[in-house]
Amino acid sequence: MPYIGNRPADPTEADNFVVDNFTAGVGFTAGSSTTVTLSTAPATENAIIVTMDGVTQHHDTYAVSGTTLTFDATIPSGISNIEVQYYIKAILTTVADLSVTSGKLAGGAVTAGKIGTGGVSANTQLAAGVVTAHATAADIAKTDIAQSFSAAQRGTVNALGVYHGLGGNTVSLTLTDANHYSLTSNANLTIANPSGINAGQGGSIVFTSNGSFTVSWGSYWRFATGTAPTMSTTAGKQDRVDYYVASSNTIHAVATIDLLGTA
Repeated sequence: MPYIGNRPADPTEADNFVVDNFTAGVGFTAGSSTTVTLSTAPATENAIIVTMDGVTQHHDTYAVSGTTLTFDATIPSGISNIEVQYYIKAILTTVADLSVTSGKLAGGAVTAGKIGTGGVSANTQLAAGVVTAHATAADIAKTDIAQSFSAAQRGTVNALGVYHGLGGNTVSLTLTDANHYSLTSNANLTIANPSGINAGQGGSIVFTSNGSFTVSWGSYWRFATGTAPTMSTTAGKQDRVDYYVASSNTIHAVATIDLLGTA
């Protein structure tokens, strides 16, 4: 006969409708058995429909625990078939904060792509100690302790391009972007007070000349004797200014003029 009620879910869907069929002498012994073992655990007892030789059994005559279906009384003699229909509902559970332990994660499961650009934040779902270093502690740079490095540490040189023309040009550095800079100029420049500065930063600016030019400096920049350097006036010459950030508004700077020497 047709199924009465809501359509059972397609087994290919996330929610599956299961039918287990038990025959006497194989799945149970009529007259002595009180249980049958289901192929999987139902979502709840209310999700189960049990028939004995086609007769539907009341819900108060059986109970389920995991995959074990237990009847209140012995399965009657003469029963040849028991059919159990039940629904497995896909359950989505919100993981509690700080509840995922390392034992729940497979090796290599947490990849850079899974972490994403935001990284693992303080509001993480992971318990303490779950994200551990694959490398040894000696291989990992730390932000809170002094360290010794066995390999050279370096950053990129931020090329600021070519400055030219008859008027002045203002160069605005952002020290959170880089520490070392290079530029080429045949126009007068102003090196403004940089943004993103923090005490302890250091770096350099390399000037390549395309002709005679002067450089003015913002108030943060402090040179020996209070005198800004005079830059090389010959095309192709290079000058370098090394700097050290002493405070949020003080940068100590030293100039080396004509790095390439006399042509």
